[in-house]
Amino acid sequence: MQSHLLAFLFITLTAAAQAQSKVLTVADFETGDVSLLSMQKAQSDSIIVVTSPVRAGKFAAKTLLRASDPEVSRGQRAEFSDGKKITPVEMEMDYWYGLSIFVPEEFTAPTKSDAVLFQWHTQVGGPSPVLAIRVRAGEWTITTNATEKKRTLARLPLVKERWVDWVVHVRWSAEKKGFWTIWKDGVEVVKETDIITQYPEALGPYAKFGQYHSVSEVPQNVVYFDEYRVAGSEGNFEAVSPPAKNAEKK
Repeated sequence: MQSHLLAFLFITLTAAAQAQSKVLTVADFETGDVSLLSMQKAQSDSIIVVTSPVRAGKFAAKTLLRASDPEVSRGQRAEFSDGKKITPVEMEMDYWYGLSIFVPEEFTAPTKSDAVLFQWHTQVGGPSPVLAIRVRAGEWTITTNATEKKRTLARLPLVKERWVDWVVHVRWSAEKKGFWTIWKDGVEVVKETDIITQYPEALGPYAKFGQYHSVSEVPQNVVYFDEYRVAGSEGNFEAVSPPAKNAEKK
């Protein structure tokens, strides 16, 4: 019995190590700081580490946007940026992304626009983002602007006060050789193949997450983020998915 248990533990730990080896970047905030990724923020407390709510482990990131915040890079932002110096992204290659987002009950999305919470931004050219996960009114909205015409890929109900796990598998291509598949809480919600997913640039787009929207209808908005991971072509769903859930809110 003991030998079977040891064998099971060895296989489990080996699988976990192999999955981790495929990961290019991890920002799970378990160091207790937010120093791994670049940030765009207006105030010192626009992005901080908190102990509740957390998706896994002991820490998560809190983003705060106030109506009084000045613009940063032509918009109100409290965003992390995974630029090319952190995670170089090549064209015509597969990438996996994972991120958990917690929208609290008091969050109020703009009614005349939307709040961008997870996006992929071009390095140089064209309108951005080429792919974005947004919140508007009572919906998650997934959009693309990789070609001249912006398209909506999915509209999904927004349920607040819980962590939502996103996984994105994509090939960045300026020709109709790209694809993306997006899962929300393990359920496939978008799947497109043989499409343009990026402008004709030397590198693929870089990922950003946090809050990017105008705050005018309420004094402030808060959103929490945790368990950001990126894997390359050797990655898979499990490599970027967050570990087993902690309690929904402590």
